[in-house]
Amino acid sequence: MPRTFRIKGRHESMTSVTAAERFVYSFAEATHLDAAALGGKGAGLVQMTAAGFPVPPGFVISTQACRVSKDGAVPEALWREIVQAVHQLEERTGCGFGKGPRPLLVSVRSGAPVSMPGMMDTVLNLGMNEETTVALAKATGGRYRFAAETFARFARMFADIVLGAADESAADGASLDTVEDERSLRSAVRLVAEGVGASGTFPADPWAQLRQAVVAVFESWNSRRAIRYRDHHGIAHDLGTAVVVQQMVFGNLGSPSGTGVAFTRDPRDGSPKLFGEYLENGQGEDIVAGTHTPESLDDVGRRYPELIGQFHSLARSLEKTYRDVLDIEFTVQEGVLYLLQVRPGKRTAEAAIRIAGDLYKEGLVDRETVLQRVTADHLRQVLRPRFLVEAVEAARAGGARLAQGTGASPGQVSGRIVFDPDRAEQVASGGDPVVLMRLFTSPRDLHGMLAARGIVTARGGSTSHAAVVARALDKPCIVGCESLDIDAERRVVRVADRELPEGTLVSLDGSTGEVFEGTLSTGALSTDSVSHIGAILGLADDLSGCTVFNRVSTPDMARQAIAAGAHAIGTRIDETLAATAGFETLVDAVSAYKRGVTSADSNSNALAALEEVIAEALTDVMRAVYPKPFAARIANLSSGVAGEAVSDFTDVAPSPAIWLPLGSPQLLRAQIRGLVRAKETTGYPDNVILMVGGINTEAEAIALRAACREAGGAKLRLGVAARSPHGLLELPRIARHVDMAWIDYRSLCAAIYRYPDDLMLAQDAWKSYIADGFMPLDPANEVDEAIKLLMPTLTPDTHACEFGVTFYGWGVSEKVVRFFTERGFRNFGVEMNGLAATRLLLGRLASQEGAFGPPA
Repeated sequence: MPRTFRIKGRHESMTSVTAAERFVYSFAEATHLDAAALGGKGAGLVQMTAAGFPVPPGFVISTQACRVSKDGAVPEALWREIVQAVHQLEERTGCGFGKGPRPLLVSVRSGAPVSMPGMMDTVLNLGMNEETTVALAKATGGRYRFAAETFARFARMFADIVLGAADESAADGASLDTVEDERSLRSAVRLVAEGVGASGTFPADPWAQLRQAVVAVFESWNSRRAIRYRDHHGIAHDLGTAVVVQQMVFGNLGSPSGTGVAFTRDPRDGSPKLFGEYLENGQGEDIVAGTHTPESLDDVGRRYPELIGQFHSLARSLEKTYRDVLDIEFTVQEGVLYLLQVRPGKRTAEAAIRIAGDLYKEGLVDRETVLQRVTADHLRQVLRPRFLVEAVEAARAGGARLAQGTGASPGQVSGRIVFDPDRAEQVASGGDPVVLMRLFTSPRDLHGMLAARGIVTARGGSTSHAAVVARALDKPCIVGCESLDIDAERRVVRVADRELPEGTLVSLDGSTGEVFEGTLSTGALSTDSVSHIGAILGLADDLSGCTVFNRVSTPDMARQAIAAGAHAIGTRIDETLAATAGFETLVDAVSAYKRGVTSADSNSNALAALEEVIAEALTDVMRAVYPKPFAARIANLSSGVAGEAVSDFTDVAPSPAIWLPLGSPQLLRAQIRGLVRAKETTGYPDNVILMVGGINTEAEAIALRAACREAGGAKLRLGVAARSPHGLLELPRIARHVDMAWIDYRSLCAAIYRYPDDLMLAQDAWKSYIADGFMPLDPANEVDEAIKLLMPTLTPDTHACEFGVTFYGWGVSEKVVRFFTERGFRNFGVEMNGLAATRLLLGRLASQEGAFGPPA
C-alpha cells in the first residue's frame, strides 16, 4: 500500500516545535554538534569537511527533528529550514534544484547516532523529473542513456522507500536500451513514471519529492527491521535518526567512474591492510545491496594505481583522525575521488581484539580506550570452538566441499539449510541450528539472519548487506557463492549435478569461504588469536591491579588454569583428595576424619595418615602452580564427594561437630600440617593461603589464627569466607585477624533467600522461578537490596587484610562485579571459562570513573 502523507498548513500549530529551535545545519557550520544530534553519518561528514577531505557539500537534519516529526508530517518550521538549506546548497554548487541547465540532484540518507548498517532508508538521485533528466543528459555532454538509467534508479528507489510499492520492479516498465537522444529519453522517463504511478502518486515536483523522502527516512527509524536490530543490540529506541541531504556525485558515468566501500583494516580478522571493493560504473546501492559482485581494491589498483594510491593516503589520514578502524564509502566521478561517508567499521570479535591491540601499539589509542572497545562477548565469541584442521582436510579430500565463495565474516558453524528468513526463524525456534542461504539478503531478511548461525549468499561481495550485517551480528558469512543455484520456491539448492533439499546439514567456514556438506568436528583456538587476547588481557590486568583466582582439583587443571590466565589458584582439600588419591584412598581419608573426630589422641595414626595424604596431594598441585598465590580450603564435609563418603562409606555415624569450622580441632590441625608440609616440600614462597569457609564471628577468626600457629602454620596466610548474613555483618571485625576475607556470593544469596546452595546452580528451575515473577531479581544480574543493606563499610586494617568475592558456579553480570569493585574488592574467584571475561571486565571497570572504590 502507498504511504500517506499529511503536510501541515502554514497556520496549523505544532506544539512540539518552537520558533527558537533549529534543526538543519550545513556540513560547514555544524562542528559544535556531536553524533547524538547529527547522527553518525552526519557527524562524520561534518568532521571530514572541517579537516579538508573531499566531501560533496550538503546539510544535516538533526535527530531532534525526527523526534518532533510525527504522523507522517514535516513541521512547517522544519520545512522552512530545509528549503533555505537547499538554496544555500544551490549557491555553493552552482546548480539548480528542480531546474537546469545544471540540475542539483541530492541523496537523502538516514544517519542514526549509533551505527545500524542497512536498517534504515536511503533515496538517491532525488530531484529528477522529465525536465531535469533532460537537463542532466545535456549537462554531462549528451549522455542520454546515463540520464535515463539515473532516473530509473531514482524512480525505483522512490517507489520502494517512499511510496511503499509492493512491486520493486514498478520502475522497470521501459527499456533503456533504445535511449539515444532527447526524444527517446523523454519517452523512457514517462514510461518509468507511469510504472511507478501504478503503486502510488509519483510527484514530478522535486520539492514534494524531498519532503516525502525526509518523512520516509524518519519513519524508517521505527520500521520492524530497525526495531528488531535495536532490540538485539540494546540500542535505545528514543534516539531518532538524522537525515543527510548531500549533492549527488555519479559513479555510473562510465570508466573510470565507480563506487566503493572500504575498511582501513580487514574487518574479518583485523589484519592491518586496506580491505574493500569497487564497482566500476555503478552507484553505492549496487555494491551495498549485494546485487552486483564488485572487484577487490587490489585488482582495481592495477588498472588505476594513482586513484587507489590517493584513496590509500586518505584512508590512512582518516584513521589517524578518528583513531579507529573505519568503514568508508566513496565515489569516483570521471576520475575525481569523493568521500561520502565514514564511520567506525563493524568488525568481528576476532578483528575487534586485534585492531584494539594494534592501535594501542601504534600509539593511536590509550589502554583505557582499548579496554572499552573489547567486550566480554568478543572474548566468548573468539574462544568458541573451531573446526579441526584434520576434519577440514578430510572433507576437502573426500569431496564434501560444495562451494567456494568469499569469506565475509569469520567463524565456523554447522546447521541445516533454510532458504527464507521466516522459515529460518521458525526452524531455529524449534532448537535446530540454521544456515540461511539466499541469492542475496536485504534489510527485510534481518529476523532470519538473527535466527541463523551462519549466512550464505550466491551474490554480493564483502561489503554487501549480508556481509556488513553478519559482521555486526558476529555470525559467519560467505558471499558470492556463484556456483550455488538457489531455488527458494522449491526449497532446493543445486550445486553442479547435485540437488540438496532444505534441511540438509552443511558446515561453513566464514574465513576461507568454503561450504561443506555435513558437520565438521571442532577444536581449539589459533596461536595468533591467543597472542592477541593475551595482549589485551595484560593491559586489563595492569590497569585493574586485581587478582583472579581459579579453583582446581588436579595438577593438570592447575596448568590449564594458568595457561588460561589465572593469577592465582585455589583448591579444596576434599575435592583434591577425591580427584588425585583414588577412591580407596578417599574412603581411608574420610575414615581418618571420623576417627580423628572421635579420638582423644591428636597424634593418632589415622590423623598422621590423613596429614600424609593431604601433603602428597597438595604437593603435586603446588608444583604445577609455583610460584603463584595458592589457597587450600579445608575440607567441606557438608556437601560434595567427601560428605557422601562420610555417610555412605564409613560405619562411624557423622558427628555434628564435623560440619563446623572449629568443631574438630584435631582434624583442622591435621589439614594445616599437611598444607605446611606441601609448602616446605615445594619450597613455596610465603603466599600460601589456608582458607576456611563458613566463618561467622570474630572469635572464630581469632581461634583459627591460633590453630595455625599451633600446627606450625605461622607463615601461612589465613583466609576466611563469609557465607551468611551474620558473617557479612561481622566481616570488618573478622578482617582484623586474617589476611584475606572473602564473600562466597552464591552461598550468601542462597542464605539470604533460605534456599539450598545447590538450587542456585539449577539454572533451569532457578531462571524459570525468576521469569514467573516469584523473585524480584536475578542475583546473578543484580545485587539484592538485602545484601546492599548488610554490606558493611570495609577499610584497610592493621593486618592489611585483602578482600575478595567468589562467583564459582555462576556467571555474573558487570553490574554485580561493579558493586564489589566500588566497595574496594580486588580479589575474585571464578570458573575457568570465566577467567578471560572477568580479567577484561575488571580492566574495563578500572577505566571507568567511579567504578573502582579505594582498596578495602
